[in-house]
Amino acid sequence: MKVTKVKKLMISGISITTNNETELSEEGGKIPVLWDEYFQKEVFKTTFNKAHDGYMYGVYTNYKSDDTANYDVTVGVEVTKPKKAIVIEDKRYLVFSNKGELPLIVTDTWQQIWDYFDGEPKYERSFTVDFEKYISEDEIEIYIAIN
Repeated sequence: MKVTKVKKLMISGISITTNNETELSEEGGKIPVLWDEYFQKEVFKTTFNKAHDGYMYGVYTNYKSDDTANYDVTVGVEVTKPKKAIVIEDKRYLVFSNKGELPLIVTDTWQQIWDYFDGEPKYERSFTVDFEKYISEDEIEIYIAIN
C-alpha cells in the first residue's frame, strides 16, 4: 500500500445506495447487480465527454457515518466535464493494489482494507470518497480517503 494524492478526477455512471450488511448478506448485495446493469444497458456508450484512459471505476460516496451505515456506489468511467459526475478533488488516499481473478481480487482487497483499519492503522479513514480503479481484467487499485 502507498499514500498518494488525487488532484482531480471526475466519474460518471449509474448509482445505488447500499450498506455493508446488505452487501455481505446471503441474498447477495446490490453492487454486483449494479455492475451487471451498467454493462447490460451499455451505459458506457451513452456517457458523454469520456476520458480516453479506458479504466472502469467503482466509487463510494455519501457515507452516512462510517462503514456500518449507508453509502452510495457509482459504477462508471472518467469524464472530462463535471456535469452529472462525481468530482474528486485534492484528497489524500491510501492505495491498496492487487492482482488476480475478478471479482475475487475485489473482495480480497476490501478484506485487506478492513483488516488494516481494524488493527492499529497509521492512517485514519475520512469516509468521504473511496474508489476502485480497474487497471485491467486482473489488476485493481482501491483508493481509501484518509485524513
